Amino acid sequence: MTETEQTYAEIRDAYAARRPESRAAYARARRWLPGGETRSVTHYGPFPAAILRGHGATLTDADGLEYVDLVNNYTSLVHGNAHPRLVEAIRSTVGEGSAFAAVHPTQLDLAEEIAERVESIELVRLTNSGSEASALAARIARHATGRRTLIVATGGYHGGVPPFSDADEPDVVQVPYGDDAALEAALTPDVAAVFLEPFLGAGGVVPAPEGYLAAAQLAAHRVGALFVLDEVQALRNHPRGTQGALGLSPDLTLMAKIIGGGLAIGAVGGRSGLLELTAATRPGHLSHAGTFNGHVAAAAAGFESLRLLDAEAIATLNARAEVLAAAVAREAATAGTSAVMTRAGSILNLHPVVDGETVTDTNAHGQWRSALHLALMDLGIYTTPRGMINLSTALTDADLSRVADAYAEALTKVGPAA
Repeated sequence: MTETEQTYAEIRDAYAARRPESRAAYARARRWLPGGETRSVTHYGPFPAAILRGHGATLTDADGLEYVDLVNNYTSLVHGNAHPRLVEAIRSTVGEGSAFAAVHPTQLDLAEEIAERVESIELVRLTNSGSEASALAARIARHATGRRTLIVATGGYHGGVPPFSDADEPDVVQVPYGDDAALEAALTPDVAAVFLEPFLGAGGVVPAPEGYLAAAQLAAHRVGALFVLDEVQALRNHPRGTQGALGLSPDLTLMAKIIGGGLAIGAVGGRSGLLELTAATRPGHLSHAGTFNGHVAAAAAGFESLRLLDAEAIATLNARAEVLAAAVAREAATAGTSAVMTRAGSILNLHPVVDGETVTDTNAHGQWRSALHLALMDLGIYTTPRGMINLSTALTDADLSRVADAYAEALTKVGPAA
């Protein structure tokens, strides 16, 4: 057994010993849910902590253990858990009915708020998730151009539905993220759209090289393809979306997470000529259905979430994230562990550095990542197995100081990646 394996085994056993109720919850979950979960990313060994409640920046599990929440449901809870204004928006809305086969004022409030924030968005089509938004954008692009091929980045993520969920999808071409030449070479007359994120989210929070996205937008338009920017995670990082910070004008923008205030939602926004293709008033329109599209409670909570996330709140989040990234880097160096924190706004990802090279493949050095994850969990810091964290407006300076101290202790315990 290697030193890393031995360290992981010790941390794993200590984690499991403190969580008998979570172990029991996992056993019950495996009886009724395949793999004991309904969302692959939430699984980790030896078993996940069963979270019972969350308030602000604090989570409580089935064993009564508390954590500082740095997952925030994978960036969707930008204001933390159970924010009073969002809870009240949900409560007051569903008290008058939760879903109608009709347009509702909360949907209009949310759509107007989105369009006023993001300059490229003239119309908005609501869905139930970011995955559904991606699928709808693909349909719009194909309908508008009469083409089939979609280009995405290797390591990019646009949801868990076709055509983006299958690595063998024949009409989806992958190119290395940040590689201008590879993108140019892939842009044939068959391409309907280029789908890119402002940074690789699930791929390790790797920001785009300077100028890459602007060049991609121009290259797509040169061959008559649409440029689709996935701001499902990135929208939180700038008052006008990351596209506003970079001076981009995507044809379509994908949104979700923070625009639902903690409830399930997604949206496609963009040029009116493209979104009008889905209008039932248009002959031969592209039909887009969904029983819960624009769920009134999600729209109400999302509207309040965006109103709370003003320029000052975003600036504070980003500044705190920058300070935390630097603090963790210092603690890693002090602990003799080579690691680097990549960052996009208030979203971060810690990666080990091996043989002088930055590791940004979140599947690499899995046991080191797992050991660090469980070590942090046992210190009361709720993080993701792949090393991604993100900040919420609910975090205090004391919380962030505790987080930095926990990283120092966990990195010392885990040691360098092999």
